[in-house]
Amino acid sequence: MKVLRSKAGKTLELSLELEGDRIRRVEISGDFMVTPSDAIEDLERKLLGARVDECESIVKETLKEAELIGINPEDIITAIRELSFRSRVQ
Repeated sequence: MKVLRSKAGKTLELSLELEGDRIRRVEISGDFMVTPSDAIEDLERKLLGARVDECESIVKETLKEAELIGINPEDIITAIRELSFRSRVQ
């Protein structure tokens, strides 16, 4: 699990399991706000099975219409990259 504090002071918690270079499981939570309320669930669904190198475009495309308060798409992208790198090194 990666816990990240955003520049706005909010917490982003991201849990990630990979199978090779593909996302097998992802959970995104924290004390941030998002509208519409199902945007994060939609993002999690779209990330399942995706290659790590596709994540940036998936996050940006999925959240382009969402209003994020306390975090931004880059925070999510950074957390995914850090976790995927960490799991490959181990």
